[in-house]
Amino acid sequence: MANCSDCASFFKIPEDDLDFEAGKGDCVIQHQDQKGTFWTSKPVFESDSACDQMKPRR
Repeated sequence: MANCSDCASFFKIPEDDLDFEAGKGDCVIQHQDQKGTFWTSKPVFESDSACDQMKPRR
């Protein structure tokens, strides 16, 4: 089973950031609608199970 850390949309939070926790990151996904392009972000952990929008890292 794939984890969030295996996804191209997962970005680790830097250690010097106020929101830092070990293994924590943001899941940032690009969307597009009739008004234009936008991104959504939600906090996740590396060990969380990957969602249905998972894109493998290259």
